[in-house]
Amino acid sequence: MVEDLEGLLPHGKKEAKVEKQDKWEDIEDLCMSHTCSNVLFFEAKRKKDLYLWLAKYPDGPSIKF
Repeated sequence: MVEDLEGLLPHGKKEAKVEKQDKWEDIEDLCMSHTCSNVLFFEAKRKKDLYLWLAKYPDGPSIKF
């Protein structure tokens, strides 16, 4: 699924895993360093639930699937 999404987003950039603490701050830093305004990332909880986040950086709305 991730590879399919990557194929749909030709200008997308992959990053390594982000630590659980300060997750939002790390993502904000990545957005500033790559000068991007849209964010798509996966969040895994309890090794069972997987969430997809779509967000507009820095002040835009975000949605969680």
